[in-house]
Amino acid sequence: MAIFRGDGGAGDSNTDATLTAVTAQAVIATNKASEAATSAANAATSETAAANSAAAAATSATGVSQYATAAENSANAAAASATTASTAATNATTAKTAAETAETNAETAETNAIAQVTLAANQVTLATTQATNAATSATSASNSASTASGYVTDAAAQVTLATTQATNASNSATAAATSATNASNSESAVATSATNAANSATAAATSASSASTSATNAASSATAAAASAASIGTDPSFNSITVTGTTAVKMSAGTTAQRPTGVAGQFRYNTTEGKFEGYSTEWGEIGGGAADLLLNSFTGDGSDVTFTLSGAAIENNTLVYVDGVYQNKSTYAVSSATPAVVTFSEAPANGAAIEIMVAQIAVTEIGTPADNTVTTAKIVDGAVTASKLAAGAGGAFNDFAIKTGAYTAVTRDQLIVNSSSAVTITLPASPSAGNVVFIKNAGTGTVTVGRNGSKINSTADDGSLAADAGATLVYVDSTIGWKEL
Repeated sequence: MAIFRGDGGAGDSNTDATLTAVTAQAVIATNKASEAATSAANAATSETAAANSAAAAATSATGVSQYATAAENSANAAAASATTASTAATNATTAKTAAETAETNAETAETNAIAQVTLAANQVTLATTQATNAATSATSASNSASTASGYVTDAAAQVTLATTQATNASNSATAAATSATNASNSESAVATSATNAANSATAAATSASSASTSATNAASSATAAAASAASIGTDPSFNSITVTGTTAVKMSAGTTAQRPTGVAGQFRYNTTEGKFEGYSTEWGEIGGGAADLLLNSFTGDGSDVTFTLSGAAIENNTLVYVDGVYQNKSTYAVSSATPAVVTFSEAPANGAAIEIMVAQIAVTEIGTPADNTVTTAKIVDGAVTASKLAAGAGGAFNDFAIKTGAYTAVTRDQLIVNSSSAVTITLPASPSAGNVVFIKNAGTGTVTVGRNGSKINSTADDGSLAADAGATLVYVDSTIGWKEL
């Protein structure tokens, strides 16, 4: 047997290998070969296992395909539910959208499942190829077996994912069914709402009819009221009026100047006088006096027929009772004396209670007018004579008055005429005895004194005054007329 030498070369005792060592190495190599054969056998076993795994993967893939079919059926059902949901009312639109979304999700899940099955089949094919390669080389077979095992694991994971996707598809289908149910419920709610709306419309129509009837009745009432108002007119007449309540009735009111044309029976409030007034033949105050009943009591003695009252009386204003029984006025007489005497036609019985009531007129005193309240318009023209004037109250004449043109004098005038032209002063008409007028001509023009129907100095001629002339004229009577002093 040849001797193998190491790097040290022949004769290098440190590196020479003995046959025993080589033999030992051969034994090791044989063992390694045996181990390799064992590994190859194991690889073959692994290959078989890989094939079995591939078959199992194929079986799983078949299951995945079935799940995918079921998912497809669920998707079809979801699509049908979505189609049904789309016919619901507007309020079901959201549910329809959800159903369509669920359908889309189911189709996506189906697509993903099919892709996962295809991927699993590809992985099985790859695992089979790798197992065949492992038979050629133990190491390659071992590596291929490991790789195949990994692919199988991936395939199993993909199957699991496909199962999950199928489950999701089933859940989506369930959600679609729920959405369809909700859509159906929404449709039912819409139908209920429509029914309620119809009922409300019916009620509204009924109310409108009632309102129309009420409006018709109101129009009829208004027409009747208008007819009543027209029948009353602006100057209604009534046979009698009864006023109730605790307030008051307001009468028409106006000034004296606003009095209407008088008709007997009219009644109003005079705002100028501050009094109520009525019209019979002329306007006069109402409510200026009040009547009181004055009681005179006597006791009959069976013989006396005369009874003296406490004051004056008028028979028509008396009420006589004997023992509470009213006595006709034909059974007694009332004298006009003061105090008045009542004389019975027969003597009242002894002890009889005699009551004689006399209506007394309480006269309202006008009293003295307040200062500065009587105007000249309230005094009759010519009613105030000189004798009624206080001494010094303007003297016997009016104050002097300056005249430059024609003028009609009044009694007690003192006139100074100052004009360069002729001027006529006319004496008062219908004068009374004692009336007096003084005239002085202070100008250059002639003053003519018009007699105004009366004589002057016993003649029926007008008088005249030259410049600076004057005259005092006093009316005496119709024969003399105005007498110049």
